[in-house]
Amino acid sequence: SGIGKSLICRHIAHHFLERGLRVGYIALEESLQRTMQGIVGLHIGKPIHLDPALADQQEVRNGFDEVFGSGRCFLYDHFGSMDPDHLINKIRFLADGEGADIVFLDHLTIVVSGLADIDERRAIDVTCTKLRQVVEQTGIGLLLVSHLKRPEGRSHEEGAATSLSQLRGSHAIAQLSDMVIGAERNQQGQAHERNELQLRVLKNRHAGQTGLVDKLLYDEDTGKL
Repeated sequence: SGIGKSLICRHIAHHFLERGLRVGYIALEESLQRTMQGIVGLHIGKPIHLDPALADQQEVRNGFDEVFGSGRCFLYDHFGSMDPDHLINKIRFLADGEGADIVFLDHLTIVVSGLADIDERRAIDVTCTKLRQVVEQTGIGLLLVSHLKRPEGRSHEEGAATSLSQLRGSHAIAQLSDMVIGAERNQQGQAHERNELQLRVLKNRHAGQTGLVDKLLYDEDTGKL
């Protein structure tokens, strides 16, 4: 929690929008306003979600028009847990109805958290299988965010290394994904540590290369990695 997963997603979404792709964005733990502020803030290089006064109204308006005025970004208005089948139908509509090239789902755990008649492990497995089917049938890219099981000893919030074995469910996420990337950050360390986000490739179906990769640095002035 709080590692920077959503910020990574917004960065990648903005990257694809800048290159003309059509993007569906489903963020189940934040409002549409927060999602838009985050993406527009990255576009203009100012963290306006922290302080709207960092940019004047016209600059924000121009940034909004440049990002969202093209009509290629589709945000889903929902907060909290929801029925996985309903969500999967929405993703299928984004692909078939709106022509989305890539869909972001942030995050999987909350999708299954409200199901009372099935345990989380089984619900994650079933949902992942259905999500993979949608990807195969529609050809979209799906970027899926997942929380991890807590490791023994040092926590992930204190910079512990991520691993495939810590993914929730009975390994369905690891088995069905083409690429799995872990994000590690010591939130309780020194100032420079708190602003360093280490990425680790845990699975790479296409090339097989795994292990530590880029280290991203958070810039507090621009709100960017």
